[in-house]
Amino acid sequence: MIRCMTVPVLLLASMLTACGNKAEEADSSATTADGTTGAAADGCGTVHDVTTTDETADMAAYMDFSPEDLTIAAGDCVRFIMSQTHNAVEVSEESYTSRDGTALDGGFNVTYGETAVVEFDTAGVHYYVCQPHVLGDMVGTITVQ
Repeated sequence: MIRCMTVPVLLLASMLTACGNKAEEADSSATTADGTTGAAADGCGTVHDVTTTDETADMAAYMDFSPEDLTIAAGDCVRFIMSQTHNAVEVSEESYTSRDGTALDGGFNVTYGETAVVEFDTAGVHYYVCQPHVLGDMVGTITVQ
């Protein structure tokens, strides 16, 4: 079971700009993959961060998740902290290998500028991509042991 807990973000800048400033506000609820609601980070072991940046001075860092590949224990959570121009969408192994951005049914989907916590309970490999940058190899894996 994968649970995704979204931390809503308030738009403080004009809606006319694509990359406005946003402030994070914590939410005490969590949404699971099956749509039910519960307490945020309830049951998480360790919380690991995966981040992106909008700083284009270093294009290698701009086109990468940090870290790109992560190994965690079952029951741990990953907090995805997405910048304004990147998302993190779970895909199948086949989509990952072919650099296709088609979302996996029931997989996690962290949108642009959003911070979300995803809990991983089952061993296996989860593949994810940044949809607009997948052809630039902006991809990642989470291996759950």
